[in-house]
Amino acid sequence: MKTVLFTIAFLMNIFMLQGQTDHKLQEHNSNLVKSVEMNSGSEMVQDQEKTDNPTLASKNDQVKASLDEFPNLHPLVVHFPIVLLLLAAFLQLIQLFVMNRNMDWVIFMVIGFGFIGAYIAGEYAHPHAHELTAMAKKVMNNHDKFADWTIWSAALAAVLKLVSIFFLKNKRSFEIAVFIVMAFAGYSVAEAGHYGAQLVHIEGVGPQGEYPESEHEEH
Repeated sequence: MKTVLFTIAFLMNIFMLQGQTDHKLQEHNSNLVKSVEMNSGSEMVQDQEKTDNPTLASKNDQVKASLDEFPNLHPLVVHFPIVLLLLAAFLQLIQLFVMNRNMDWVIFMVIGFGFIGAYIAGEYAHPHAHELTAMAKKVMNNHDKFADWTIWSAALAAVLKLVSIFFLKNKRSFEIAVFIVMAFAGYSVAEAGHYGAQLVHIEGVGPQGEYPESEHEEH
């Protein structure tokens, strides 16, 4: 008799556990279906918005942003003078030992384009920031100071290199003076880049158009 009662109780526990498991599984499936329906509904709404607004559809699907979408073109331009001015100083240092006249033209082209890039980045593609914090203003002032030093020292280095090419050929002492000016331009652009990175990554100036005015706005 005890064996029969034990068997009946054991079977009842199994049925109860099975019922609870089925109930939980049913609830999980129901929640999963609801989640899928909500996601499908959200995707349908997004697809409908894209259908109603073709411009929005093309903008969301476009991986590479157009130039008009940037609040300012400074980040796209400024990297060229950074590379060129540092490269010019490095080439001029090599020139002190080799004194190759053909290399003078290469250095002049590099420093010349570096000056042009720095001038465009500093004068035409420079962001006009507003409502900055006190610290951001100090960082911006230092950034602008070194940017100005970069422009004028690069211009001076280009002029001196022309003088070296046409008037003072094979004058090592003069080439040393040219290197010093180029090295200063390289130092200045490096410092300007440091403060520029600080503005972006620490002070939050620039990302998503924060603080800078659009180039299309009137100043």
